[in-house]
Amino acid sequence: MSGTPAAPALRGPLAPALFRVIGGSPTPEEVAVVAALVTALMTAAPEGAGPAPDPAPVRWHRPGTPPPASWQARA
Repeated sequence: MSGTPAAPALRGPLAPALFRVIGGSPTPEEVAVVAALVTALMTAAPEGAGPAPDPAPVRWHRPGTPPPASWQARA
């Protein structure tokens, strides 16, 4: 290799493709949705972040038997 630096990376429409459609014929809207989802998933959690914490337990109680005046008691 010579001592010349590599060409700068292209940006915009001439940049290398981030993904390629290998089957079907998606509409531009469908491709845009996939691109948005991939971008969101790639930027959602920073690298090295641990798993998401467990959600808080629910704070409502459902009795084992319905009250006597309930529509469920009549079934």
